[in-house]
Amino acid sequence: MSVWDLVAVVVTVCVIITMAILLLLLTRLVSVLRDLRSVANQLAEDVLPAVDNLKETVDHADIELERLHGVIGAAEGISQNLRSVGRKSARVTSAPLIKAKAAAAGLKSAMTRIKRG
Repeated sequence: MSVWDLVAVVVTVCVIITMAILLLLLTRLVSVLRDLRSVANQLAEDVLPAVDNLKETVDHADIELERLHGVIGAAEGISQNLRSVGRKSARVTSAPLIKAKAAAAGLKSAMTRIKRG
């Protein structure tokens, strides 16, 4: 047996061992990919209904938000009307109230002068 024959045998054995290791790794990788596909399918089955429920919830919240926007708009209108009524009522009642107080003060002053004689 020559040196080249020995080298050929060693290289062949190394290639066979390397191929066997690669084959084992490939089978393990295929197994992991199958598990991953199974988990991905299960995740899709579980997540899609949850996403549908979430979409329904968001749509419902959007409708409620629109209603709330309407209520807030109505409350702002009522608040502005109340402020306007308050200002107008203050304007309407302030002048007669001042006149009534002045008349009462004048009447009181007149009564005290009459009593003094």
